Amino acid sequence: MNFIPVILDCDNTMGVPGCDVDDGMALLYLLGCPEVRLLGITCAYGNNTQETVYQNTKRLMKLWGREDIPVFRGADSAEDAEPSGNDASEFLAAQAEKFSGNLIVIATGSMSNLKGAAYIRQTFWEEVRM
Repeated sequence: MNFIPVILDCDNTMGVPGCDVDDGMALLYLLGCPEVRLLGITCAYGNNTQETVYQNTKRLMKLWGREDIPVFRGADSAEDAEPSGNDASEFLAAQAEKFSGNLIVIATGSMSNLKGAAYIRQTFWEEVRM
């Protein structure tokens, strides 16, 4: 493998008035890191609502010309991460299986999408590096 497979699970609110920029800075770093292949971005609630985080992340990826990297909507709350899962949790679980032992998940928001991925894929925690 010539690249490091990474998923950023974040509550990115860079550019949203009154909100933090740390997740957006982490995203910019990953986009500029030549050895990293950012497989996708999973959106968590935390700094703001799931809808705000998701729409803001999609907006920034379009602004930065990186619509080639998929953005997934995640859990709206801790209770929303139960076994039914969501798009973010399903993506995390599938990529954990695909890159078993090599996938790095950088989680900077709530951990609900990870919780959902573990419900979907029982071996999730053994298959990811954090």
